[in-house]
Amino acid sequence: MQVREQEVIWRRVMDEASFELALIVTGPGGVEITGTVLIADDGVPLRVDYAIQCGEGWSTRRVEVLQSYSGEVRALRLDHDGAGNWTRDGDEAPDLKGCTDVDLGVTPSTNALPVNRLGLDIGAGGEIRAAWVRFPSLEVIPAGQGYERLAERQYRYSNLDSDFTAVIDVDDLGLPIDYAGIWRRIAKR
Repeated sequence: MQVREQEVIWRRVMDEASFELALIVTGPGGVEITGTVLIADDGVPLRVDYAIQCGEGWSTRRVEVLQSYSGEVRALRLDHDGAGNWTRDGDEAPDLKGCTDVDLGVTPSTNALPVNRLGLDIGAGGEIRAAWVRFPSLEVIPAGQGYERLAERQYRYSNLDSDFTAVIDVDDLGLPIDYAGIWRRIAKR
């Protein structure tokens, strides 16, 4: 597998309050997604810079977040051993045991992780537990999620802990093009 880079910009079209620039690099050693998200959070600027490293098969290994909000800069680091065990800023995180993926609540990019890792056939579905990072609190909680492949490049996402569902159109890398009218890709290289 040769190295492939894709750069995208998403716009949160539901409220016009956020933009993201992300770079996805895939290669023989795995996948890295880095991004910067700018958000108007109730009128307060919020900036999130993140890096997600995945092993082969899109399995989450490390997540680093740097957040600037309301004059305060905070960092978060999550590490996953591939066997369901996580650490948060170097400390064991038993509450996240069994989570397979990370879900950064401010970006559509993390939907590509389970979309690619699950490898679902059309009409098939799968359930995961994700380490869901909420912003700007940087709280990390386990979240049950479902993915159903509706068509070649279309999935239905379901939050198993609420009634939220979204149809996500993706590209050939599994990256969202349109996330249920909430996020839309507006540029790609």
